[in-house]
Amino acid sequence: MSISVVYPERAHTAYKIAAEEFVSLAKEVSTQTLTLVSDHEELPSDTSSVVVIGADSVNSVCANLYLKRKIGDFGIRYNTEDYRVYTKNIDGLDYLFIAGGRPRATLYAIYRYFEKFCGCRWFWDGDRITKVKELPLTNIDLTESPRFEYRGLRYFAHRSLHRFQAEHWSLEDWQKEIDWMLKKRLNMFMLRIGLDDIFQKAFPDVVDYPKLNEPLPEAGIEHHDRNLFWSLEYRGELRKKLLAYAFERDLMHPEDCGTVTHWYSRTPKSFLEKVNPKLLHSTKYNGELTGQTWDVFDDNNLENYFKLTETHIKEYGKAELFHTIGLAERNFSEDREENMRLKMYVYRRIASFLKEKHPQSKLFIASWDLWMFYTPEEIQRLLGELDPSQSIILDYTSDTVSSRNFKSWDIVGNYPWVFGMFGGYEPDNEFRGFYELTNERIKIAKEDPMCKGVILWPELSHGDTLMTEYLARNAWEKETLSVEETVDNYCFDRYPEEMRGKMREIWRDFMPIVQMRSWSPTDSVTMFWGQNTFTWMIERASFEDKPYPYYGRSPEDARTCQKEAVRVLKALSEIETDDEMLRRDVFDIARTVMARYIDCGIRLAELQYFSKDAKMTETMDKTVDLMTSLSNLLSGHKDFSLFDSLEKMRAVTETKRDFEITLKHNAEGYYCRSFIAENAKYLYLPEMNIIFDEVKRAFNSGKEIDREKINSEFNKNRERYFNTPLRDMAFNCADLKEVLKRAAETIDEIKFN
Repeated sequence: MSISVVYPERAHTAYKIAAEEFVSLAKEVSTQTLTLVSDHEELPSDTSSVVVIGADSVNSVCANLYLKRKIGDFGIRYNTEDYRVYTKNIDGLDYLFIAGGRPRATLYAIYRYFEKFCGCRWFWDGDRITKVKELPLTNIDLTESPRFEYRGLRYFAHRSLHRFQAEHWSLEDWQKEIDWMLKKRLNMFMLRIGLDDIFQKAFPDVVDYPKLNEPLPEAGIEHHDRNLFWSLEYRGELRKKLLAYAFERDLMHPEDCGTVTHWYSRTPKSFLEKVNPKLLHSTKYNGELTGQTWDVFDDNNLENYFKLTETHIKEYGKAELFHTIGLAERNFSEDREENMRLKMYVYRRIASFLKEKHPQSKLFIASWDLWMFYTPEEIQRLLGELDPSQSIILDYTSDTVSSRNFKSWDIVGNYPWVFGMFGGYEPDNEFRGFYELTNERIKIAKEDPMCKGVILWPELSHGDTLMTEYLARNAWEKETLSVEETVDNYCFDRYPEEMRGKMREIWRDFMPIVQMRSWSPTDSVTMFWGQNTFTWMIERASFEDKPYPYYGRSPEDARTCQKEAVRVLKALSEIETDDEMLRRDVFDIARTVMARYIDCGIRLAELQYFSKDAKMTETMDKTVDLMTSLSNLLSGHKDFSLFDSLEKMRAVTETKRDFEITLKHNAEGYYCRSFIAENAKYLYLPEMNIIFDEVKRAFNSGKEIDREKINSEFNKNRERYFNTPLRDMAFNCADLKEVLKRAAETIDEIKFN
């Protein structure tokens, strides 16, 4: 006897994919026999049960049963993301109906069935598959619909570690990622990983494809070094295949439009030389000419910008959703009114173009520029002239601590908007965020009918597994769980049964440490963009005329959570597991705790230096010990290895011969320093010793700090870093337990009072 899985033969491709997914997952969770058949075929004679994929609007088997009054209305809104999963015995056969209002909703329903009725769970780094004796095919009736219309993720253009950087991913990586999005019932994603070969396709007579093993003319330095690692021809093929894979599953991808040139989407030098567009020179973030905006007063420039978008639609995308940054991160005049008029003019031109060419499309207005530069009154002025039937404010700074947020913009209840979490800058790929504050904010969004979506729009991917789970649940559900409930659910879903209790206790101690740090400062505290544990060294901004105003890293914060930090690391040291998902969280939790207390150690040493407190030397020594532990920790997992990331690139296709140098540039610059094993050992730890040794000398002698000496030593060490091949830097953590125990002891010994 077998289970027949019936899919609609002549409907959207997602329905057959859904049927295939049902069969594949069913074979993982049970030992039953399943047969895949179309709705135009006869059921096999040995059919014992039937799974019907798709509602009556697409599946003829379902339609026949409905028209013959064997089943009733599905109770879903057709052409929406509603779905219903229910069972009924009809003429002696058990039927399981999996009916979605649209193609992707049917995929959601498949995954939800295995989640809710079979106990499976889905994570970006793997699935938890529960074995059952038989698939449940009776007494089921589940109807669900999303709270928000748009639920999505953005992938950005930084480079360093494979886990965190979407630009590194292969087609297989992307397919796994897209499948995971569907399992989490997300419906939208955006690639902001460069323009790939759009200039070459839009302007073939002007811009040639660059040769892979030659320097890219428009490459800059640090994270602006956009030298290729794969050819643009291959990247174009990859983009086409991954977007086709997504569209086959009915996902959405917003098209970039308007003034799209930026540091990550540069104008090729050949275009600048041959077309010679006049550029708008900004008062901020001017940088290389290739990253600047073309003067949009020239209609030719604006038409060429639109040609890039239309080319992407033709070659890769869909004219369904659009996204613009406007003139983000840039001011073009010291005169505020002149600057405002220019920005409003650009929005008008973009919106007018879309209304003419794609009248049914929606335009997301990115909030970054609004968050950075606009007053509430200026935002109201902008909204007053945008058409709410066309434009949506994409506020991916909704979790900011600053008073510059959606609450002060008067959009709640008044204008279509999307609630978004930024989470962190490129260096900040640990667990972080003020969840209590975000919970308060997201409740407002859920209660506001004008709020159309929830998204996570960070500069990196998969840095914070808890945050992605938080996103997925709150983007769908109307109820908002407490932070404690969120953590409890996370532990129940993610860990093996025998580890749930222990990990729940660790997380309860860990959450106050997570919430010591967020991506944005309060209005009263200035903060270097991306300032963190590792950029502190390269900026050399401390031990100057006054302590640097770190946000959320004071000795008082450290003292409040010190006992919990010690308990967390000690508890982690007791875990023995070969479960890769649990192991990954051990490293993520541990590196977060260590980094927080390195931050606090630096801050305390600064305060002691300026107050002439002799305990400064002991604080510095303990902080160096903790950085050593962090360095050893990062060496124990491939997630944090530049060399492993480089090897993964090389395994996909031909990779630029000397890309290792570019990868180091991308990873070691002030803005992109993160939890990288090679950097920790060869940059962060030596630099900390250089600074601390010189400060100790100056402190003990009563003389000034010799900053030229620090700079000289830094440059020598940086030269060693670039001259040492990544292959020779590879090393492994000898004993994880001992590293964790040592870090716990060090934190316990630091005197924060």
